[in-house]
Amino acid sequence: MELKWNPSLSVGEKIIDNQHKKLLNQINKLKLALESPKLDIGYIREANHFLYNYFREHFTYEEEYMLKNNFPGLEKHKKTHQSFIDFYDTFQLEFRKKLDDKFFSTIEIKDLIKKIKVYLNDWLINHIKGNDQIYAKYIQTHSI
Repeated sequence: MELKWNPSLSVGEKIIDNQHKKLLNQINKLKLALESPKLDIGYIREANHFLYNYFREHFTYEEEYMLKNNFPGLEKHKKTHQSFIDFYDTFQLEFRKKLDDKFFSTIEIKDLIKKIKVYLNDWLINHIKGNDQIYAKYIQTHSI
């Protein structure tokens, strides 16, 4: 099932909403790549690179936005981000290790990509619709 943007995902900040839309798009592309009978390693590497950069840039921007708006839950939110970065860094190491093995199995790679896709789906639902909505509501009610 394709993930689609809807207003319930909005945090009321245009740049963050656009970043979240890009993430949705990337998750959908990963899903298509997994459904393809032939594994496109070039695309998988490209998606992996996008996600690596995306999370660092997105989390930095989001945390600066919360700081600028005096969100009291910033430190807790930062820990959630760091937990994701830790998960993704572990995924990256495992992914690179598998690709560096000249006898890597496409089944193993697909299983690893499925793992990140499931995690990203969960992240989208629980983080954006949960944690991000907490700061969005706070900022909406406390903005000048």
